[in-house]
Amino acid sequence: NDHQRKRCPLCRAAIPPSQEQISEMKGAKLFMKMRDTSHPDYEDNVLRVKRFEAEYGEDWDGTMIEYDSDFVRLPNYVIKAVYSGDFRTVLQWLSKDKIEERVNAKYEELGNRGLLYLAAMNK
Repeated sequence: NDHQRKRCPLCRAAIPPSQEQISEMKGAKLFMKMRDTSHPDYEDNVLRVKRFEAEYGEDWDGTMIEYDSDFVRLPNYVIKAVYSGDFRTVLQWLSKDKIEERVNAKYEELGNRGLLYLAAMNK
């Protein structure tokens, strides 16, 4: 059965989802809340959530495989600036400190998507 959870070969315990899988599922759910059902990408996001729930269950308890989260997190005001077209605020935030790290910043609530990805998708 493809929908059966993967198990550890040593202890046979169910393997939890990775941070990326959780972020993708959260991003898909947020997209569904923010968009009308007629949006061309709406059904794709519904399928992502259904696949996650089929593999890990609708009652998933929050356990996950954790990796280093050694990245800069995007503040909410920067995300709002991206979506409202306020690029002056985005550029000011980028230039505050260590632009190399900030340009790769991620926003967990949108599936750990990066600043550049979010800006490009908001064209």
